[in-house]
Amino acid sequence: MHNQGGEDGMGVLEWGSIKVPKTVLNLVDQLAKTEGVPRHVIISKALQAYMISQKNVGGIIKGREHVKGKKTPRNVWYAWKLMLSYCELRIAVRYRKCLPPPVIERLIKSFSGTIFQLRERLKVITPSEMEELSKLLKAYISNPSNSTLFPLNDFIRDIFFRVLQK
Repeated sequence: MHNQGGEDGMGVLEWGSIKVPKTVLNLVDQLAKTEGVPRHVIISKALQAYMISQKNVGGIIKGREHVKGKKTPRNVWYAWKLMLSYCELRIAVRYRKCLPPPVIERLIKSFSGTIFQLRERLKVITPSEMEELSKLLKAYISNPSNSTLFPLNDFIRDIFFRVLQK
C-alpha cells in the first residue's frame, strides 16, 4: 500500500491496488465517468450494495446462519427479492451503454423471473396485471424517461405492498 493523501477520519488514507479483468476495469471507468466520481467511489458503492444483499442471507458474515426461509418471513423475503431485482432492472436500463448485452438480458430476465414467482407462488399479480406490467416494462426499456418510469414505479410499489401484506 502507498499513501496518496486524503483523510479517512482517523488519519491518512492508505491506497492499494488489485488486479481485475480488463472488462471489469472498463466498466468501472465508464460508470465513474457517467457518475462523475473517482473509480474507488464506484467500487465502494458496489461493495456496499453487495454487503447489504448478503446481510440477510448469511453469505460472507461469519457466525450467521443462512436465514432465507428460516428467520425471515416469506412475504418479507419476496418483497426484498422484488425490490432487488427491480433495482437491477433499472441499473440495466440506465447503464445499458456501459454493460455488455448478456448482462442486460440476464438482469431483465431475472426481474421477469421474480415477477413470475410472485404471480405463481404468492398470487399477488393477476394475469391482466401481468399484461399491464409487460406494457409498462417495454415502454420503459425502449424509452427510459420519467413519463415511462413513474407509472412503472407506481405499479411496482403497489405489488411490493401487496407482497408485504401476504
